[in-house]
Amino acid sequence: MKGILGAFALCFFAHASRAAEPTLELDLGQGTKLDLVLIQSGSFTQGSPASESGRGADEAQREVILTKDYYIGRSTVTFGQWERFVAETGYRSEAETGTSGGYGWNGSALEQRKNFTWRTPGFAQAADSPVCLLTFPDAQKFCEWLEKKTGRKITLPTEAQWEYACRAGTTTPWHHPEGAGSAWHKDNAGNGTRTVGSKPANPWGLFIGGNVSEWCLDWYGPYPAGEATDPRQDNSNLSDKPRRVLRGGSWNRGPSNTRSAARYRADPRSRNADTGFRIVCSVEAPAPVIAPPSQDLPPVESGTPSASDEATSPMQPGPETPHDPIDAEQGPSRPSSPIRGLLCLLIPAFIVFKIFRAVSRRNNAMSGSTMLNRPAPRPDPRPIPQAVPPVLKTDDGFWIRGDWPEGTALQVRYMVAGAVMMQEILYRPGEKGQFIYTGNKPDSVSVLAGADPENTVENGIFSSSSSSTFRDRDRDRDDDRDRRPPPQRPSAY
Repeated sequence: MKGILGAFALCFFAHASRAAEPTLELDLGQGTKLDLVLIQSGSFTQGSPASESGRGADEAQREVILTKDYYIGRSTVTFGQWERFVAETGYRSEAETGTSGGYGWNGSALEQRKNFTWRTPGFAQAADSPVCLLTFPDAQKFCEWLEKKTGRKITLPTEAQWEYACRAGTTTPWHHPEGAGSAWHKDNAGNGTRTVGSKPANPWGLFIGGNVSEWCLDWYGPYPAGEATDPRQDNSNLSDKPRRVLRGGSWNRGPSNTRSAARYRADPRSRNADTGFRIVCSVEAPAPVIAPPSQDLPPVESGTPSASDEATSPMQPGPETPHDPIDAEQGPSRPSSPIRGLLCLLIPAFIVFKIFRAVSRRNNAMSGSTMLNRPAPRPDPRPIPQAVPPVLKTDDGFWIRGDWPEGTALQVRYMVAGAVMMQEILYRPGEKGQFIYTGNKPDSVSVLAGADPENTVENGIFSSSSSSTFRDRDRDRDDDRDRRPPPQRPSAY
């Protein structure tokens, strides 16, 4: 028994200790690939010093510790990679389904037109150009598709993951000695995106900073004081209105916006021709699928093996032909290391399970008569606690708390002051659940996960009058320059 457990432990730790590969290639189908680079856990100083030229007031420095390795896209998602996603799923972006399109380039500035979408942003694109004019929910849809396709956890990066990967161990304003010249920005891009990889990579091999601004998972807000471990800002109420973080600067913004510490903010549904995204992927690989053993086993022969048998015995394997079927007389080829490691785990575990089950059955048999003579337990007189309601309204929004797994897609509808709104979110609960900011106390709330509504909405509140609300949302641009004075923070949208 001790020998079995020892072998099991040895195999387990040997298998778990294998380091992740330095790069990862995801197959999107039809010959389209997506390259990622391994970023190892570590710590860094997030933000910029007060002496850094061009810094914003929201770049206060803090120490950040990232405890987990992760893969991050070598570049932003390209036009060709997004096109592959659309071809397989039929997905239409929010600029395509909205009533007023997106903000594309009209030759002198970004302007909203119905015909401006990721396909036609107002300038020429190639397959290896960064895809643009996509909202935060658009980017999430791509991540959800790729997660199902690969079996790995796929998300957008947190703001800390993005800056850590961008800096690549540097503490200078830019990750490259060329400074602002290492990124595409307003002064050198020429009114449009450029192909990915056309500027120098950072020390870790990433093409990052400039070209397009990149969505991050965090809601925008000031950095909390003190050291942070694996930080992600989930509070959406720390800005003038709920906005997501954007990083990297773009072809339509000044050089200082491409610094490693520069921060931006935008409405999650803003759709601009200078906004794109890159992905983060988990290091854990999906479990391999093991084919069942063949039922047509070769007969076992006794006697002295022939010379040809000895030449191809397991001790002295002959040359392998990977794509040819295995001859019954040659014996099986050596399994690859992942399969061998998995079998090393499963076989001892199965033996331990059988021993444990046999002991349990014997104990149950010995105590069976005693169990039959025991009186039935008395009912508990204490009242059963009531379940926490899935929706809790507040004066400026509502909390969602359900049993869904983290990352579940939810459709949220609510009425505030007679106006009906709808959002699609990924469930990311904190201790109290997930908070949705509405500005005022909602009259009604409905949460739909798949086909199971968690809260019933009064009949008749969703009528054609809600269309004006969505038209207003479609006209919402990220900087609000048409309706409000510019923000005091120079680095903010």
